[in-house]
Amino acid sequence: MKNKIIAHRGAWKEFNLPQNSIASLKKAIELKCLGTEFDIHLTKDLIAVVNHDADFFGLNIETTNYNDLLVKQLENGEKLPTLNDFYSEGLNQTETKLILEVKTSEIGGTDRTKNLIDVIVNKLPTKANPENLEFILFDFDSAVYLKNKLPDFYVHYLEGDKTADEILKSGLNGMDYNYNLLLADKNIIKDFKDLNLKTNSWTVNNLNTAKGFISQQIDCITTDYPQLFLKMIYENNH
Repeated sequence: MKNKIIAHRGAWKEFNLPQNSIASLKKAIELKCLGTEFDIHLTKDLIAVVNHDADFFGLNIETTNYNDLLVKQLENGEKLPTLNDFYSEGLNQTETKLILEVKTSEIGGTDRTKNLIDVIVNKLPTKANPENLEFILFDFDSAVYLKNKLPDFYVHYLEGDKTADEILKSGLNGMDYNYNLLLADKNIIKDFKDLNLKTNSWTVNNLNTAKGFISQQIDCITTDYPQLFLKMIYENNH
């Protein structure tokens, strides 16, 4: 059993760090997680920033310029990180892959989500490659759009409403579905694996659930407790 653990919004919960912070990114890398997931929004002035919610301490990201968002700080004193900040930290190592979630625009739907994708594609660092960067999205049309823009990179779908056949035909690389769906339908992981599609699940915080998915040969598990889950995998291997 190789390392299958992806830190959800970085390794934040177990270490009392702000989620989606540079500190939580560094901690996930220090733990040697397979990957670390983070969320991207587009500011009014077209800067890609890392934050889960559509607002940053009450300021709507999509309708606010980046410099105006800097009046607020994360709990550890960090500024709102940009995607470039994450690249600078995350692409200078080879242990942990960056798992970039493109958040669906709340003010412009698929059209503005595609604007965010264009910013990501146009500013992709030369260091970025399929070995150190993957993409996940809830918006299916945007996911296909991104895959067409970056055909060499892995792009996975999050919503959970597509079959393995539909994902294969779309050209996407796999699914990253909520764990409840995979518990309710024990065939999902097998269906995707039978078509050589990648399998992941979010957000798995129960060890027994994780063990069940691992027994089905799931490729990855996204969790808020990467240290605990890595310890479980280590103990199972020794």
